[in-house]
Amino acid sequence: MLLTLIITFSLAFAFSHIVLCAEPLRSELVEKMGTLKFRMVYSFIAVGTFAPAAVIAFTNRHLGPVLFVLPPWAELSLALVLMFGAVQLIVLSLATPSPVSLIPAKPEARGILRITRHPMNIGWASFGLAHVAANGALSDVVFFGACFVVVGLLGAYHMDARKRRQTGEQLGTFFKETSVIPFAAILLRRQRLVLSELAWPMVVLGVIIWAALVFYHGRLFGAPLL
Repeated sequence: MLLTLIITFSLAFAFSHIVLCAEPLRSELVEKMGTLKFRMVYSFIAVGTFAPAAVIAFTNRHLGPVLFVLPPWAELSLALVLMFGAVQLIVLSLATPSPVSLIPAKPEARGILRITRHPMNIGWASFGLAHVAANGALSDVVFFGACFVVVGLLGAYHMDARKRRQTGEQLGTFFKETSVIPFAAILLRRQRLVLSELAWPMVVLGVIIWAALVFYHGRLFGAPLL
């Protein structure tokens, strides 16, 4: 029963994001309902599906069949690296808003946006991947995979589609010079890494948060990493 609830609420959360964010449906709903009302309904559905999934998953872990078990060294390495990237992307996204996000910003590839134009979304997707790698039980894979990996990645795709629809060619250069996948634009020589543009106080803050999560994970969440 609990496993079924985790799967149901997790998939409902992901599915509602996929459907309500998809174009042209989203634009049609905003036109009919108004932006504020749409966001209220959207938020109500999001909280109403994610909150029970999170509470049940947190209080009833590792339910269902174990889908995979990584070697301890691989599990720890992936968790540490992916979580470091996740924290840095999320923190740096607050310092450098992306023009394809909800926060108005200049259509300029600077700082973390040179690495990915969706640092917040990719950060949460990385968070989800870190926890999927460390937890192979069905309930964990579905919760972290659906609520974070799927929503994070598809959310980035939907935001791109919406901005292209809204702005036409205004962000054409920004899209060409950046990528969703971290470092892809740099590796393809469409972009270059400029470390001096990063918000270094936020980088330091990210390191502190990551270190605290690593060393206090057991005390905070009941699952020690080290």
